[in-house]
Amino acid sequence: MNMSSKRAFTLVELLVVIAIIGILIALLLPAVQAAREAARRSQCTNNVKQLSLAVHNYHDTFKRIPPGSLSADPVNYSTADWCSLSTPPRRGAPWTVLILPFIEQENLYNQFAMGEQFTATSNITGSSTNAPLFDLNNAAFQCPSDPNSASDVNNCNYFGVQGGGPGTALSCGSNSDRRVFFVTGVMIHNGNLRFASVTDGTSNVFLIGETKYGLTRNGRSDGIVGGWAQAAKIDAWAMPGVLAAAVLQINSYDSDGGSSDTLNYQTRIFGSFHPGGCQFGMVDGSVHFVSETIDLDVYRQLANRDDELPIGGLPQ
Repeated sequence: MNMSSKRAFTLVELLVVIAIIGILIALLLPAVQAAREAARRSQCTNNVKQLSLAVHNYHDTFKRIPPGSLSADPVNYSTADWCSLSTPPRRGAPWTVLILPFIEQENLYNQFAMGEQFTATSNITGSSTNAPLFDLNNAAFQCPSDPNSASDVNNCNYFGVQGGGPGTALSCGSNSDRRVFFVTGVMIHNGNLRFASVTDGTSNVFLIGETKYGLTRNGRSDGIVGGWAQAAKIDAWAMPGVLAAAVLQINSYDSDGGSSDTLNYQTRIFGSFHPGGCQFGMVDGSVHFVSETIDLDVYRQLANRDDELPIGGLPQ
C-alpha cells in the first residue's frame, strides 16, 4: 500500500521567506514615507499660496498690506522703552485674523470684536469675546508635516516676515535681543504699507514664512501657548505675535514649539519639518522652498523690502 507524503515548509524555508519579506518592507518603507511627505509638502505649499493670495485680496480691498500685528493705540517707537508703557496699548488683531474673510472664513472673522483686546499668549488673555476664539483650531494655518498639528490644537505654522538681518531690530523690553520687532520687511507691527513700498521687487521679498517654532501646549511645563490668532505682546517681555524675522539660519535651532519653550526664538527664525528647509511665500504670491543652507546674508536680505539686496534676487 502506497503512503501519500505531505510536503511542508521547513523551518529554514520559513525563516528565509520572512527575511525576504522583511528586506522588501525595509526597501519599500522609505519610498512610502517619501511619498507621504511629498503629499504633505504639497499641501503646505498650497496653504502658503492661499494665505499669500488672501494678503493680495486684502490689499486690493483696503489698499494696503495687512498690518502684521496691531496696537490699537498709537505707539511712539522712538521712545527708548516703547513697549513697556505704564498704560499698555490695547492689543489689536494680527494679520492672521485680518485676512480671514479672504480665506472663506468670514463667519469666524465676524465673531471677533475688533475694538477689544486680543489674546497675546494664553496667560495674557483678550476680552471675554476674543479670548475663547484664541483656542480654536484653524487648519488653514497648520502644516500637515508638523506633528504638533492636530484638529484640537490652535498652533500656527505660518508667520508674517517682518524683516531680517543683524542689528536692525527695534529695541523693546528686557528681551529685545531675543523677542524682536523689525520694521524693514513687509508684515510689520502697526504697518501701513502698500505693495509699491516693496522697491526690491515683489518676486524678491519674503511675505510669509513657514515655522515650526510657534509655542504649542506641550512646549512649556506651565502650559503657556501662542496660536494662530495671537496678538502682539506689548510689555517688558514684548513680542510681535505671529511674526518673525530672518535673523537665525533656517532650522538652526534644534527643537520646536512642541518640544521646548521657543518664546525666545520664534520671532528670529523660520523652519519646518520638511527635510532641508522650509516654504516661503513671496510678495508676488509665488511660493518657494528655501534651503536651510542658503547663504545667511542673502537669506536676511530677502526679508527686507527696500535694501536693494540681494543682487539677482532669490537664488534658484
